[in-house]
Amino acid sequence: MSRQRFQDVLRVVRFDDAEYRSQHRSDDKLEPIRECYDNTLQDGNVPGSMLTVDEELVTFRGRCPFKQYIPSKPGRYGIKFWTLSDSKSSYVYNMETYIGKKPNAGSEVNLGEKLY
Repeated sequence: MSRQRFQDVLRVVRFDDAEYRSQHRSDDKLEPIRECYDNTLQDGNVPGSMLTVDEELVTFRGRCPFKQYIPSKPGRYGIKFWTLSDSKSSYVYNMETYIGKKPNAGSEVNLGEKLY
């Protein structure tokens, strides 16, 4: 795809309605894509007996309000996900995007427990 064609497509693709967004201000940084994001993993698969919770940093260098910097990772900048997946099949049953520390909150501990 040429760069010009990509720019044309990018100009018209939207996940949210700008009027709705202005009327319903929220602290949720994922609100523009929340509807399609929440419904993708729930397809009726039954999890096995061996599940694992893992922290994953997907490398990303663009502009994003919840981009993380973790110097110990190979790709130091990215979007951080917590995933609950089956150890045998590697199927992801639940996924939570880490959007940063909540305002006026203390230190956060046991973030992976939210996936259960």
